[in-house]
Amino acid sequence: MIKLFRKSKKGIMAFNMMSMIPRLIFLIAVLVVCILLISMFLNNMFNINDVQAEILVNGLLYGTGGINYYDPITGRIYPTTVDITQLDNAELDAGMYYPDNTLITAIITIEGANRITNLAELYYNKQAYDNWEPLIDSNLPGIGGVAKYERSLPILLRNGSEVKLGQVEFKVYQPKSLRR
Repeated sequence: MIKLFRKSKKGIMAFNMMSMIPRLIFLIAVLVVCILLISMFLNNMFNINDVQAEILVNGLLYGTGGINYYDPITGRIYPTTVDITQLDNAELDAGMYYPDNTLITAIITIEGANRITNLAELYYNKQAYDNWEPLIDSNLPGIGGVAKYERSLPILLRNGSEVKLGQVEFKVYQPKSLRR
């Protein structure tokens, strides 16, 4: 009778193997969850195109080489105040000096307060704009197209001693081939 209840080695090994199956399933589930969480929170790719465009807009609007009014007597710069007679594409490119710029271009449109009259249109890096112009409105996906960033801000327009309200619109273009 005792021999009937006696366990064999094969029975013990089979029981141990059967008890390992739920453990292996749980281990695989934990590993899959860990891999998914790590891949969700690990970001190797940083998209900085909007940051670059915002830095360019702030440099053009508030910087020394931008579109702001420069008083030649005092040497003072008035941010967000624009004198249309002082605007020039060549001076804008020279003021925002960046040699061999193939990364970014911008169109600056200055309008009156009613936004009907277009008072001036300037180009930063006009050569790159001329190269990318056919691609701007095509909205090509992938690395063949051009990414667009737009920003519009209120400004003061200076004409001699008269100051009026106006609007400036920045359209910044960058090739999508630079996105990683």
